[in-house]
Amino acid sequence: MSRPVIAYVTAPKGDHLLSALVWFVISISGGKPRRLRHEPTSGERRFDGLILMGGLDIHPSRYDASIEVESRFDPERDALEISWLQHARDHDLPVMGICRGLQMLNVFYGGDLHQKLDAELTQNWPNGPLGYTFFRKPVTLQGESLLSQAVSPANTVMVNSLHRRAVRKIAPDFHATACGERGGVQAIEADHTPLRMGVQFHPELLVYRSDMRRLFRRFIKACAQ
Repeated sequence: MSRPVIAYVTAPKGDHLLSALVWFVISISGGKPRRLRHEPTSGERRFDGLILMGGLDIHPSRYDASIEVESRFDPERDALEISWLQHARDHDLPVMGICRGLQMLNVFYGGDLHQKLDAELTQNWPNGPLGYTFFRKPVTLQGESLLSQAVSPANTVMVNSLHRRAVRKIAPDFHATACGERGGVQAIEADHTPLRMGVQFHPELLVYRSDMRRLFRRFIKACAQ
């Protein structure tokens, strides 16, 4: 049986190290990776699943909000991801969102975001690449989901955290599958098939762990089906 083709989106320009890492993770998890750099065309080649990666913040206009906190935005990437999410919806393809990718998945289906996290929550979070590399926080799983299947039988899992924005209102027909401190949404999944799910952390940076490898393998298996 041929391996499923798993397309992924990072920043349209640059992101070479992240792209190489995602390529590797997809490959060792049973998929055939393909990076998407341009919006779909009428003769678009087929793929079996879509992964949206982390990156700069989504512009608030995408969820009908004004800018509350100045940040770095990437309108070109916003448009690219929205076009591929539309393609995935039109073709009933599974989708996995990672960090920014979860946020875009939520926004695309009608949810919105907090533009700033609670200062008390983030006061002990690290700054700088070294601090982020080793920082871990607990998230609590909720109900049955692809994430819970991957990390089972654990009820709480330690994850990394590189984000400063988060889901506020969950999109219709989605539900939270993991929450952090004070109930903040850390993972979502669609109520119905095809599989559409997202995590607020970065499993690709935790791929040395068996539970994170299972998460990718289970997603890619769902794409193959």
